[in-house]
Amino acid sequence: MLDKVAPTVRSPRSGFATARAALADGADPVALALDAADRAQAAAGDGIFTALVPRAEVERKAAAAAARARAGEALPLLGLTFSVKDNLHVAGMATTLNCPVVSMAPQESALAITRLEAAGAVLIGKNTLDQFATGLNGTRSPEPLCRNALDPAFIPGGSSSGSGVAVAAGIVSFSLGSDTGGSGRVPAACNGIVGLRPSLGLVSTRGAVYNSRLLDCIPIFATNVDDASEILGLIAGYDPLDPWSRRDADAIGTAPMPASSARLAIPRRDQMRFFGDADAEAAFAANLDRLRGLGFTLEEIDFAPFEEAGRLVFQSALVAERLVEYEEIITTHRDAIHPAALAAIEPGRGYSAKQAFETLYRMRELKHAAEIALADFAAFVVPTVPTIYTIDEMLADPMVRNGVMGTYTYFVGPMDLCAIAAPGAPARAGLPSSLSFIGLAGQDGVVSGLARQFQRQV
Repeated sequence: MLDKVAPTVRSPRSGFATARAALADGADPVALALDAADRAQAAAGDGIFTALVPRAEVERKAAAAAARARAGEALPLLGLTFSVKDNLHVAGMATTLNCPVVSMAPQESALAITRLEAAGAVLIGKNTLDQFATGLNGTRSPEPLCRNALDPAFIPGGSSSGSGVAVAAGIVSFSLGSDTGGSGRVPAACNGIVGLRPSLGLVSTRGAVYNSRLLDCIPIFATNVDDASEILGLIAGYDPLDPWSRRDADAIGTAPMPASSARLAIPRRDQMRFFGDADAEAAFAANLDRLRGLGFTLEEIDFAPFEEAGRLVFQSALVAERLVEYEEIITTHRDAIHPAALAAIEPGRGYSAKQAFETLYRMRELKHAAEIALADFAAFVVPTVPTIYTIDEMLADPMVRNGVMGTYTYFVGPMDLCAIAAPGAPARAGLPSSLSFIGLAGQDGVVSGLARQFQRQV
């Protein structure tokens, strides 16, 4: 049995509204940044960060931003702080993928990070992750394990575990992660915050270490929908240097907007699974009742195509794509890799080129099926996770239970959808449930608008 530690108390000083109110009252943005740096340092032994920006560097960057603001430059993120998952490059900091033998030395930061700093935000540190971003639970990491911000007995969710906890614990104002099969939404669900997965190509992934170039995106963690959407608006846009960037990225609305339809799709009741968690099932029903109370009509659709698309992410030749980034590492440093991470990467060696093409063809067919199924709905609504496990439960059955966490998230990438997760009614052990609003590519503003309506009702 793992020893429990006291949960980190969420600090209101990290929120957007609080920081801006403090600035309006004359607070020093440098002091706000240093306060966050001190909170991060106090949590340095809690498995949330792989590295912290030195306090003197935080002070220097915050002072530079403050000077720009005094000179009349508009800095929408002045006074706000953030952290990033340690598979996103930051110039001058090692990128480790949470693996002790990996130490990349990037010369340039990821474009999303550059844009945030240009808007006045100050980076505090790099967050832990399920090693190589291969997991949805947060325990595929070196010790000390990152723990749930609300109850340390429970998993934090992964693979962007530290990114979710850093926000939920009030250490930083917001954070960035990566999302292949749910890593930008599962940690949000586990820690009671918002996780926003943008449409593929809406945010440049230049400067990321990929798990899958076909499916990866950079998600945002924040305490509420408006904050997450504001960050999306600042980092979204066409990047001519990123071959995966959408040509229409600048035309896609990112701010929460009203839906043109009051119809929401939900999975057929007989196809839903909560893996014995009656509290999670009851919380989902309560969340749907809230949507009905807001005037929405809920209609069941066939979940089978979505479930099949989800299986492709980790049970098909798509797994071989991970070898592009990681084959040399797992070959030369096998003993340094977490066994569960190795078990998630190595099966890629067993697939043929023929199987890869067959998978890509099927992925295209299922994407088309999603377009047809969701064409007349404002969004598809599902639980973000079907249950949440304690750390002990996850470690007792790490492969099966990790897969359980992706039941309602895996399909978003291969079907080319966008999604946002927002906290809902209480579920297991009093932890909040989470509802995901999922839309066709380019409907980012619509799903955020729906999530904002829902979050205000909770």
